[in-house]
Amino acid sequence: MRTLKDLGVDYLDLYLVHFPIALKFVPFEQRYPPGWNHHDTEQPQPDMLEDNVSFEETWRALEALHDEGLVRNIGMCNVSTMMLRDILNYARVKPTVLQVEMHPYNV
Repeated sequence: MRTLKDLGVDYLDLYLVHFPIALKFVPFEQRYPPGWNHHDTEQPQPDMLEDNVSFEETWRALEALHDEGLVRNIGMCNVSTMMLRDILNYARVKPTVLQVEMHPYNV
């Protein structure tokens, strides 16, 4: 809802899971947007704190947003073929987009 409000829209055409690693939630009041290394950024080496959330749970949350009409299409980035095949086994709403990084320096 915060994203929709910030963008001034009623729905998103496309919503992607950028990276298949769950990170701890950072309250908006603490830091918004949270960024990658987002916990205690005053440290010389800020931590990336992972959370114990499965990709399936994340996908189910995207499907719920789709069902509510808040997003029209859902997809993911940076997942392997094996992970994509796993997702297709349980996805009720199939991914519309798989974004893959491809450039001469990433071969």
